[in-house]
Amino acid sequence: MDAQAIEDMLAIAVAAGAEGRLDDAEAAFRAVLVMKPDHDEALFGLGLNLLIARRFQEAVEPLTWAAHAPNAEPVRRQCLAHALFLTGDFSRAADTFAAANTVEALPEGARVTWARAAAYNALDHGDAQAALDLYAKVAGPLAEDLETIARQGFGILVAFNRLDAARTLGAWLATRNPADIIRTHELRVLTDPSLDRAPPAYVEALFDDFAERFDRQLVEMLDYRTPALLADLIASRQTRFKRILDLGCGTGLAAPSLQRLGAHVTGVDLSSAMLAKAAERGGYDHLVRAEAVAFLESHAGRFDLILAADVLIYFGDLAPLFAAAAQALAPGGLLAFSTELGETGWRLLPTARYSHGDDYVRETAASGFRIVGREDVVLRREATGVTHGRLYVLEKL
Repeated sequence: MDAQAIEDMLAIAVAAGAEGRLDDAEAAFRAVLVMKPDHDEALFGLGLNLLIARRFQEAVEPLTWAAHAPNAEPVRRQCLAHALFLTGDFSRAADTFAAANTVEALPEGARVTWARAAAYNALDHGDAQAALDLYAKVAGPLAEDLETIARQGFGILVAFNRLDAARTLGAWLATRNPADIIRTHELRVLTDPSLDRAPPAYVEALFDDFAERFDRQLVEMLDYRTPALLADLIASRQTRFKRILDLGCGTGLAAPSLQRLGAHVTGVDLSSAMLAKAAERGGYDHLVRAEAVAFLESHAGRFDLILAADVLIYFGDLAPLFAAAAQALAPGGLLAFSTELGETGWRLLPTARYSHGDDYVRETAASGFRIVGREDVVLRREATGVTHGRLYVLEKL
């Protein structure tokens, strides 16, 4: 073993990581580990690198080895606990935070995450109030409002498919605030999978609440690129349109891509807060607050392209939407949209979104459209991996 070669490669790995070159850093850390598999600094560096790259599950193993090395710094155990939390292993995360705290008092951010992990784990074994009381005890003076923690926790538990715990927390929220449209529907989703679409009032409330953090969370954190991918698929078929409708335009993420396809772009959304963000971004000739199907039905033959990025995920039964879209399109017009990938038919997911099978899309669209473009894509990152989807371009018959 060449000790100098190991040190040189480790220095390359650390420098690459500091510069944000995560692939180069990973390769260099792994090269060190080929030469010395138990090199605890390389294991820790690799684990941190994977954590930064949001490859949380992969980060757990090297961080575990690094945290249990002789004389390991307390920060290593803290990083391991964070990785465990981000994989949904709340029990091990809480235990690891607790062990780290016995060696050195946790910093504020780590203590708050420890408190959440302890509460989420307790939901598997007790009632919601006891779990939230545990959160408050662990967080101490750093504790946030319990309803806020419960709302955030509900979404996190659903994302990690901890549905029994989510139901327990959702029922607590419903008792505290029965007028909360968002939580009422999302709790109902966990008990009634036959719902064939999300209520418009829920969609409006959801995105009004989400508008301020929408772009940062979807684009920066979840690597959301569906509008641009749809525009590319459309452009492979046709490059210029006269009248474009961005259905469910949100904050206007599709506007830059649509501007290169046509001269007149209308954006429609249920959420006034999202429309305000779209107006700030610009790129639309008109912005309209309206429900999707009703708007389409009242604009017969108006558009030659309708784009619906992440809109159909709030509809189970697509027949009314497809019929209304065919009515709103001029002869030969295109309908472009994304779906979350399903095996067959349509299915209401615990996330309150819908997945659709290719068979269902084809059969439901056949009466008014023919498929002229289709592509499988990754729609966005999720808590446990990525969400797979499918893009379609349909031509009106």
